[in-house]
Amino acid sequence: MPLKTNPAGSVTEAMETRITVRGFLDKAVPEDVLTQIFETARRAPSGGNLQPWRAHVMTGKTLEGFTHDAIENVKSAQMEGETFPAYPSPLWEPQRSWRYKLGEDMYGLLEIPRDNKLGRMMWLANNARFFGAPVGIIITGNTKLGMAQHMDIGIYIQTLMLLAREAGLHTAPQGWWRRHPATAAKHLKIPEDEHVLVGMALGYGDPDSSVNNLWADRAELDELVHFYD
Repeated sequence: MPLKTNPAGSVTEAMETRITVRGFLDKAVPEDVLTQIFETARRAPSGGNLQPWRAHVMTGKTLEGFTHDAIENVKSAQMEGETFPAYPSPLWEPQRSWRYKLGEDMYGLLEIPRDNKLGRMMWLANNARFFGAPVGIIITGNTKLGMAQHMDIGIYIQTLMLLAREAGLHTAPQGWWRRHPATAAKHLKIPEDEHVLVGMALGYGDPDSSVNNLWADRAELDELVHFYD
């Protein structure tokens, strides 16, 4: 399915056309559009109305400086630690197979074979530049937050992604940024009692980017949902 770049006219359309975009156009998002997304997202639900998320939204020179330092970290193989690991280790089935297939499908579109480990690592380094998106977002939360609040933050992130599609935009949620907390702290006003939970690229998806033809498979409904009467 080709990348859908038109504004989504319904929540259903936003869900059906939302993918993780890894190639963006060099096109700025109007300030009023960006502000409205975050204004509306304030209505995202949270347990006890704690609203545990904090969003740091970067454009322009701030984004340029942030990504410059992140790219330098990648070049020097500098590690800053990690807030949380991306996945449990070891992964079990069927999650292990889902993850493996997604990776192979993506690298197949990019024509980077399995034995080209350097090429794959270089491609992953595109995370450091938010895949070329004009907006880079870092979501932080207090270090004392528990699992319930982390789920609330996930709801907030999904809200942002759907609102972005409504505006004709696309996103890429990026757990990758949990590995670069020092870079985030250098460029952003993050209190000492907060840490990086996730990042997100946001902008206009490039329909000519081959990687944006990646539509991840989904399990069948009866594998994930059980109805009772």
